[in-house]
Amino acid sequence: MRWLMNIFWLGIKELRSLASDLVVVIFLVYAFTAAIYLQATSMKSTLNSASIAFVDDDHSALSQEVAKAFYFPYFKQPDYITAGEIEKAMDKSLYMFVVAIPPMFERDLRAGRHPDIQLNIDATAMQQGSIGANYIQNIVNNRVSSYLGRADAQPGQPAKLIIRRLFNPKR
Repeated sequence: MRWLMNIFWLGIKELRSLASDLVVVIFLVYAFTAAIYLQATSMKSTLNSASIAFVDDDHSALSQEVAKAFYFPYFKQPDYITAGEIEKAMDKSLYMFVVAIPPMFERDLRAGRHPDIQLNIDATAMQQGSIGANYIQNIVNNRVSSYLGRADAQPGQPAKLIIRRLFNPKR
C-alpha cells in the first residue's frame, strides 16, 4: 500500500510543477483541443467540387464521353477551353485541373496505340491535386476501357496520363 501513496504524492508534485509552468499548460491545452479540432476539420482526404476544364482537340465521341464522366460531388461541371487559355486560366485559379485530350485520340486508341492525355494541376493545392490526379486517371482509364470494350483489347491502361503541375505564387 505504501507504493500507492508514493505514486499519489509524486503525481501531486508533478501537477504542482506543471501548474507553475504557464507555457507547458498552454501547449497542453492547445495540443489536446484546438490542434485536434483543426486537424479533424481542415483537410479532406477526398475531392469535393473541384473545378475542371477540358481542352478537347479530338472532338470525337470518346473525348466527349470522357468529359461527361466527371460529375458532382467530386468535380464541378466541366468547362471547355482552348490550349492557349490553359496557363492564363490556371494563373487566375479558375480551374484546379485541366485535361488536354490530343487530336486523333480515339483513332489512335482504336489503332492499338496508347496516346497521352495531359493533366495540368494547380499545385497550390498539393494534397487535393494529388488526390484529384488519381481520381482523374482512374475515371479516364475506366471510361476509355468501357467505351472501347472490345474482347481483343490488351489488359493495362488504355491511355497514359501525363501530369503537369503548375504553381501560382500569387495565390
